[in-house]
Amino acid sequence: MTETTQAPIEPSGAVQLDPVLDAMVESMIVIDEQGLIERINKATTDMFGYTTEELVGQSIGLLMTGPDKSHHVDYLERYRKTGKKRIIGKGREVQAQRKDGTKFPADIAVGEVRSGKLIRFVGLIRDLTEHRQVEEQALRQREEMVNVSRLSMMGEMAAAMAHELNQPLTAIANYAAASIRLLKQNKDSHEDILGALEEIVSQTHRAGEVIRRTRNFTKSGEAINEGTSLKKIAAQIRSLAELDTKANNIRLNWNILDDLPPINVNSVQIQQVILNLIRNAVDAMQDTPPDKRIITVRAKLTAPQQIRLEVRDEGSGVSENAAKDIFNTFFTTKTTGMGMGLAICRTIVRTHGGELGFHNNNRYTSSEGATFFFTIPTQVNR
Repeated sequence: MTETTQAPIEPSGAVQLDPVLDAMVESMIVIDEQGLIERINKATTDMFGYTTEELVGQSIGLLMTGPDKSHHVDYLERYRKTGKKRIIGKGREVQAQRKDGTKFPADIAVGEVRSGKLIRFVGLIRDLTEHRQVEEQALRQREEMVNVSRLSMMGEMAAAMAHELNQPLTAIANYAAASIRLLKQNKDSHEDILGALEEIVSQTHRAGEVIRRTRNFTKSGEAINEGTSLKKIAAQIRSLAELDTKANNIRLNWNILDDLPPINVNSVQIQQVILNLIRNAVDAMQDTPPDKRIITVRAKLTAPQQIRLEVRDEGSGVSENAAKDIFNTFFTTKTTGMGMGLAICRTIVRTHGGELGFHNNNRYTSSEGATFFFTIPTQVNR
């Protein structure tokens, strides 16, 4: 609510104004220079549960809780003495409190009404409870979709993970069988049996590590941002990414600088974006000759407060028709794709304050394929 100047509300006009004020869906409160309530409308009594008699003459702080209870009156007192505005003519969110003690988020805007030396303040209060509930529901739905996309991507990588697990499991079976044979032969072969058992332990750890990495990546959790480095984020999923590229006879090169500034992100979600872009690059190179199957992941500082990560492939590139819809939900060029991966990646990146994009490599060089990239603000900028 912006600051206004008008004649004071006279008692003679009260009868005419009351029906108008009571028709307002937002709470309206008139307070004096000391922050004492002089007048309210019906929405105020409905919102806070007090009667008019209980509120008139009381401090505006009665309707608030926590620091807001005392700060609001202090702001008015400071303005009256110094003329410096903290809340006058501005909107701010406060923690409000009803007569029964229940607390709720509210938006309050305070305007000033002057007539000579007489000063009054008019406050408009809006209950944000429903707005917050809608925001929380949207956040939960987005988190569920992000996790579904993660599981779908890991499903696409299932063949590579099965291959990686099959190797240590086969080794475990072979070493176990050899140990059994040695024991049946009753020969003095303790060293051979001990060596076989040590290999079994080693291969078990190897298989367990594959399962652990997959489980950590696919488990759902709260969207908590934390300060970290892009180098660390990429290192945690490097082995998962290489499962897929090795299974498809693709060389994966990493070029992420060590001295990049820290970022404040949800690590698992950014890992999901990187893995999704690598997975798409793998699919794009199914018809690429084996000697040209290369994916390059690089990250660099492109602005004082922005990092850009690129995933470059040597595949067929993005067609002109696909380019128009590639980030749209349910659009896919895969025969078994859901069309959710890139759309969710874009949502994740934008939620972190960045952007997701792409270009075909032949725009800049004679190389084929495409480069998908996203930007992330550094921690300093956030």
